[in-house]
Amino acid sequence: MFELSWSWLAAPYVACALMMFAVAFLASIVRGDRVIRLGVVGAATTTLPWALASSVAACTQDPEIAMRFLRLGQGPVALVGPNLLLVLLGVSGQLERHRWVARLAIAFGVSMMAVCWSTDLVVPGVQRLSSGMLYFRPGPLTNIHVSQLALWLAVGIFVVRRSSTRGEKKRLISLLIAVLALGTIGSMDMLVVHGIFGSYPIGWLPALVAGAIAIYLVRKTDLLRPQGYDRNAWIESLAFAITVIGVAVATLLLRDAEPLTYVLIATTLWGAALTGSWAIAEQRPVRVAGERALEEFVSRLADIDDEKVVTRRLGELWSSLGIAVRAIWRAENAQLLDVTTGETRPLDPELAAWLVRHGQTLAPTDLATMKLGPLRARVEALVTAHGATLLVPLIDRDTLVGLVEADHGKALREEEHGFVLESSRATARAVTYAALARSAATEGATAREVEVAEAMRLQASASRDDELGRWTVAAEYRTAPHTTGAGWSATLLADGRLALMVTEAQAHGVPAALATAALTGAFAAATTSSAAISLDDLVTSLRASTEGVMRGGEPIAAFLAILDAERQSVAWACAGHPGAHVVGPVAYDLSSFPGGSGIGQRPMSTALGGGGAALGASMTQATRGESKLPHDSLLVIASTAVRGDDEQRWEGSLREHAPAGPRLATVLVDSALRRGGLHEDFLVVVVRQRPDRPSGPMISR
Repeated sequence: MFELSWSWLAAPYVACALMMFAVAFLASIVRGDRVIRLGVVGAATTTLPWALASSVAACTQDPEIAMRFLRLGQGPVALVGPNLLLVLLGVSGQLERHRWVARLAIAFGVSMMAVCWSTDLVVPGVQRLSSGMLYFRPGPLTNIHVSQLALWLAVGIFVVRRSSTRGEKKRLISLLIAVLALGTIGSMDMLVVHGIFGSYPIGWLPALVAGAIAIYLVRKTDLLRPQGYDRNAWIESLAFAITVIGVAVATLLLRDAEPLTYVLIATTLWGAALTGSWAIAEQRPVRVAGERALEEFVSRLADIDDEKVVTRRLGELWSSLGIAVRAIWRAENAQLLDVTTGETRPLDPELAAWLVRHGQTLAPTDLATMKLGPLRARVEALVTAHGATLLVPLIDRDTLVGLVEADHGKALREEEHGFVLESSRATARAVTYAALARSAATEGATAREVEVAEAMRLQASASRDDELGRWTVAAEYRTAPHTTGAGWSATLLADGRLALMVTEAQAHGVPAALATAALTGAFAAATTSSAAISLDDLVTSLRASTEGVMRGGEPIAAFLAILDAERQSVAWACAGHPGAHVVGPVAYDLSSFPGGSGIGQRPMSTALGGGGAALGASMTQATRGESKLPHDSLLVIASTAVRGDDEQRWEGSLREHAPAGPRLATVLVDSALRRGGLHEDFLVVVVRQRPDRPSGPMISR
């Protein structure tokens, strides 16, 4: 042990240490740009050991103890400059172009720190100043070691001198350079070290001022692109504080214990505190702000075919977050079209593909530290051309359908970011539907337009097999010469349940296609939210769309179901649709019998819905129920044309062909084709459970 006695010579360094700790703590709990946060935290934490070691050296009269602490504190000083360089490059947007400079600076700083700690080349010994404080003597590499701060600051200023900055960003960079320049003033301590001038080091003064201004930058400006406070960092900091207090109490109570005892106590307390903090952090799911407003927004977009109305409603929704929507640009034919003014701008296909892959909001301030590679110039040109502070890509089915141009003064918080992304997905679907409706309305009078609508329906309801988590959905679709709008859509919900919708319109051609598209879009909007959804919620969301279509004179029938593998049940609603059947038990071995096994007792068939309801009945008149769906049973939904008029024959056909398993949809459609011509759409959807598959959110249409 060594003896320490308090000296007021240590007070400035203690204040500096507290300031550096405050800067590091504040920057670590503010959620924002990771690179700039890392630079700020790194600069503060590498200055902190120097301040603490200098304060200890001021409180001892033992030259050997002072030398050890001064050498320990001087080592990390070599990394202060590289960390400030990282901040400067990040703020100015030059980090990606000059990443090698940052790596070189950090490597050189680490090397100098190792030299300081392991040799006498930087701190060979100590000297007693006229003030009475023990301070280090200069060594062969002392000047090089201390000059790292000024050296890398000068390199950073040289690199970013030609970077184009405007407005607030330019002001921040100027202020940041002024703050960092204060560190250079600390080099005057070298005059004290060499015995040229002064009796007391003053390096603590510029460090203290720089720390105060850094706190101002973090708290009052957009330096870190703040997105709120990091709750997990708060919890871990609290756990650390509890551990420190616990270790201090244990040390006071067990004064004469062995060092190993202290180590075990500290390790146990820290492990328990860290485990508890992680457990608390995991219990809190990411919530989307304004979920009720978002649900209302999605339901109101269900039947809108005017993009100007979509723009107005999106502006009303985002205004609650302080976001001002300037325009919505629709992507078509390698260009962007302002849906309000009709102005067009070119759209680079590679840039559109990158926006789809990125899938996040885009702000000019985020570009500085984003890794964009060869696309940087084009991305920056896009942001500059729009002149907005927030760009949100509208993505539907992995395709860029548009771009929202908006203004927002600060970086989005986590909840706000989730809100914007959820509403942008609904907006993308609305823009897609509006484009579809506009195209169909323009061309609906000609035979060619009917063919386009039929092609659209064929693509939307093509025969295919989809695996959604535990569920396998097999569909067989044959379109009639004049399609009746039969279609289906399935979505794997966030909790592993499967939402299913099968539709059948009374009209033909373009009206049928539009009616089905409206209901399909509303279904997708209602089932892609991360919030839990019930059958009643789904019916309520679809009611506005179906009633709007019926007011247009094109009634549409629908069968809705939510399948729950854990409860082995299916909740269903039937509005004008002939309904579904649960067929089971069904046993088959696909590896041995690809066509299904016909040996064994015929399965039973249970009808869900139907009952001769009028085609196109409103959702308000929907028949609802809940039935058992064992894991060895199938859910079969077929269009009116496939079922025919004889219900007994249809149920007999189901029981007869049920062992075909995943091929049941194809078998039933082929059987219907043998009975007569294809005057109406033939659609059969078969759902079966795959117990060996886990559930995960997925959408299929």
